[in-house]
Amino acid sequence: MTKHLSETERRSQILRAARSVFVEKGFQVARVEDVAKRAGLSKGAVYFYYSSKRELFMALVREEHEATYSFLDAAETDERPAAVKLMELGMRYLDYFAGLKSPPRFFLMMCEIGIRDEEIREEVQAVHQHFIDAVTRIMAQGMAEGSFRPLDPQAVAVMLKALIDGLAGESAVGIRPDKEVLAVSGMQLILHGILADGVKL
Repeated sequence: MTKHLSETERRSQILRAARSVFVEKGFQVARVEDVAKRAGLSKGAVYFYYSSKRELFMALVREEHEATYSFLDAAETDERPAAVKLMELGMRYLDYFAGLKSPPRFFLMMCEIGIRDEEIREEVQAVHQHFIDAVTRIMAQGMAEGSFRPLDPQAVAVMLKALIDGLAGESAVGIRPDKEVLAVSGMQLILHGILADGVKL
């Protein structure tokens, strides 16, 4: 007998199963039947919550980006100086990648499918732009405070996003970041290029 779960719990159960099936089999080969079997449910139960395999995949794409949006929202509402906000944002990403129970392989799969799929590509581009816009504002704040050197704030945001995407890609193939090393040497390297002369955290 299927255990009674709330709608939120049931959706999470289905998405966990879908994530593992998609990564294991690939989106094109995977079937809703495979997801249902992995979740221990009937195919009809999966269709009750998600109308198609594509809807399942898109739900996972949006779930993949929830962490980024939550990190950025926390940084934007933080009233501390920009340098502290930027360092805290970096630490959140390090904690996230170092603490994952399994490699984030869906991240690479999502980006690969986005090369050919316009809707998925637009979703990936939207979260990318959200990061760029938020970090650009943090950089502009730091320059106004006099703690950051005069740089192109958007260019810095693009470079920082590239570093995070690199960590995500490495984590996806099982290369976990050394949080203790990167939290010290890695953050010092980044901040050394951003902080104005004489400014220390």
